[in-house]
Amino acid sequence: MNATKAFYIENQFGPPSELVNVAQFVHSTPQVLSLVQHPPEIAEQCSVADIRDSITSVGNDAHAMAYLIKSHEYEVSSLHMAAERTARTRKRPPARDTSNDTQDTARLQSELDGVALESWKLQPTSGIFIRPVKSSDQNTLTHVKTTRTDDARLSAHTQQALLTVTVHDKLAWRQTHVSRSSQHVLLSSQTLGDLFDMIPCTSNEITEEIMDAGRVIGYRDAVPTRPGSVICIEGLAYGDGESESDYADKLIQHLQNTSKEPASLSKAPTTMHDTPLSSLSLRIGEPYWLLHHGNCEHFIVIEQIRLQHPSDPPSGYPLTLQITPPILDGCRACSKVPAVWSIMNDERLGESPCTLCGPCWTAMGDPRNDKVLAVPFPKYELGWWL
Repeated sequence: MNATKAFYIENQFGPPSELVNVAQFVHSTPQVLSLVQHPPEIAEQCSVADIRDSITSVGNDAHAMAYLIKSHEYEVSSLHMAAERTARTRKRPPARDTSNDTQDTARLQSELDGVALESWKLQPTSGIFIRPVKSSDQNTLTHVKTTRTDDARLSAHTQQALLTVTVHDKLAWRQTHVSRSSQHVLLSSQTLGDLFDMIPCTSNEITEEIMDAGRVIGYRDAVPTRPGSVICIEGLAYGDGESESDYADKLIQHLQNTSKEPASLSKAPTTMHDTPLSSLSLRIGEPYWLLHHGNCEHFIVIEQIRLQHPSDPPSGYPLTLQITPPILDGCRACSKVPAVWSIMNDERLGESPCTLCGPCWTAMGDPRNDKVLAVPFPKYELGWWL
């Protein structure tokens, strides 16, 4: 990564915090909390249970949620049109469809209109600060995804810290911008290797090539194994330790050969699978670099470090909170369903590569020459779903 790209990418995060020693945080925070007393009357005054219950009841009602979503979309559309309206165009926002309104939705709207907070309703200038929905706002998971863990190892740690970690990827169409791809929660006793194993990535599903005389003639259907990886944190490169010279060694050697300045990166004394998070000092909001599978890059950002609360799940860590839906290529023949093949060197098609779905590729029949190659797309099976 060159300096210009690194500058643009790092400016999309932070500003980072000071270094937080995770082990020191776990041991010192309970002592601080023990000095703070919370009388029951103060706890009752600060409770937001009534707000939580009312929001939960509305969220569990499909008709009420549909009404709120449509009402919000109408208000936002009206704000944007009002901001773009000029004396020449004089556009008016379309009227809201009220055909599906019921007595329940009318009562809900009346309750919302009765909120006395001045900041509750959208102001005419709110449209400046409202952006359209992005793919990273979506979630493929319907509930938190758990993982089987080593209970014997975790039970040896009575006091735990929870680390919320967000994974960001470069945008395919703009390499200087990143987008969130997933979010996870780990225990402080778990390792960097546990984090790496949780990250869903299409590179992990690249199938093995079948070679003949130095030429690719096909792909195997077997699930591939993960090749090398390295995570760079605070000037240390944590390799996978799968070989005598792993990705950490190769990365440092590459920097020494290509950089004119002395490399500021050194190899960590332990591998990622032998490095518990409790042994690290981390910055919140700092993008840490992850490289694997040749040239696949991710940016790991610590969003939160806190003590485990009784209301948190007692087991199943690492947890996956969010996975951004993958962007699928469409079939270039029927334009109706996602493609599963990328066809190379087929003279019957107007482009190479050409993306096709299964039925369309079958309907094409056998290719006319042996240079045609059908490359399978990832099936999104490794960690993408519950």
